[in-house]
Amino acid sequence: MAATFALKSTLRRSMLRTLRGMTDQDIERQSQAVFKILLDQPFFKQAKSVGCYLSMAHGELRTNGIVTHLLKRGTPLYTPYIPSLSPIPKPASSTETHSPSALSEATSEPKEEAEMRMFRLYSPDDLERCPLDKWGILDPGEYRRDVAVDDSPRENAMSSKSQPLDLILIPGVAFDEECNRLGRGKAYYDRFLASYTSTRPSPLLVAVALSPQILSTGERVPTTETDFRLDGVVSPEGIIWREGAEEKIGGKG
Repeated sequence: MAATFALKSTLRRSMLRTLRGMTDQDIERQSQAVFKILLDQPFFKQAKSVGCYLSMAHGELRTNGIVTHLLKRGTPLYTPYIPSLSPIPKPASSTETHSPSALSEATSEPKEEAEMRMFRLYSPDDLERCPLDKWGILDPGEYRRDVAVDDSPRENAMSSKSQPLDLILIPGVAFDEECNRLGRGKAYYDRFLASYTSTRPSPLLVAVALSPQILSTGERVPTTETDFRLDGVVSPEGIIWREGAEEKIGGKG
């Protein structure tokens, strides 16, 4: 196990250096290419409820176009949220929330690990009113920003009242041709998915990636038994599907 974590750490540092070296223009170009691929996919077009991360300004595939498109078409959209371990004032301006896309292995471990939630974004206006957090990521917070009521909590994807998620678009650091994923070392998605699928069917799990994040043929992401496996990975070069994912893809339309 220790050897696997060491391999993960080495690959993570190497890939993050590569991503930091990409120009904003190249990241934007590749992000638009991935968005266009998704627009052609039945699983994306027909998804009735979607989870998708809000991207960092640098070093990560940008989801701005995807998020705006889903909000405009009225698809229930849920985004990851890591609550601060200290109490957060009710609505608006706290920037001390944490994004799973921004936290890396270099972050010191908290004494108590907060759990990732997925909260609903309601409209383009709701998104537009979100401030940037300290990582430069839009921070929806726990309360809606597109209504006049000061205390209007966002719907939690884990709530029994929420519609089951059909699809989650997932970030990561590196991916291989068998749809294994290397995250940023905090296991937020692993724990969320384990909890979510204990009471509901698994959504289609599809990563969105920049070209350098896909390892060369024959290279593998180091994994442990607690790491979840993706159904597919979308990059500017196309889609890689996990062997056996066809049944889930068909189930999503």
